[in-house]
Amino acid sequence: MPGCARPIAPYARLEPQSRGQRRGLLKIDARTREGRLLRDVRKTLLEHIGEDNATAVHKSLIERCAQLELCICVLDAKQARGEFTEHDGRVYLAMVGSLRRLYSTLGLERPTPKFSELMRKNAGKSTRANAAA
Repeated sequence: MPGCARPIAPYARLEPQSRGQRRGLLKIDARTREGRLLRDVRKTLLEHIGEDNATAVHKSLIERCAQLELCICVLDAKQARGEFTEHDGRVYLAMVGSLRRLYSTLGLERPTPKFSELMRKNAGKSTRANAAA
C-alpha cells in the first residue's frame, strides 16, 4: 500500500520509480497540491489560448509554464519557511524571467476569435431569440 506523497524539493533529482517513468519524465500525483497546481495552470492557459486554437507547440509551452509555476511555488514555500538562500534568490529570479518570456511567447492578450466562430455564436443567439418570441 503506497504511503503519503513526498514533498518536492526545489533541486531534487527524482529518479524513476516505475517502468512507465523514463527519460526524466516526472509523474506527479494529481491528488497532491503540486498535481492540482499543474492541472489548474494547464487548464487556465488552455482556456486562455482556446483549446480549439492550441497547437502542439502551444501545449508544449503550456507544459513548461506549468512546471515553472510549480518550481516557483516550491521556492515561495521555502522563502516563507525562512530557508531561502542567495542561490535560491538567483534561481527564483531566473525562473520568473523565463516564465515571463514564455507568457509573452504564448501571448498576453486573448487571441481574437475566428469569424466563423463569431457567426456560429450569433446564429445560436438569434435562433433562441426567435424561439422565445
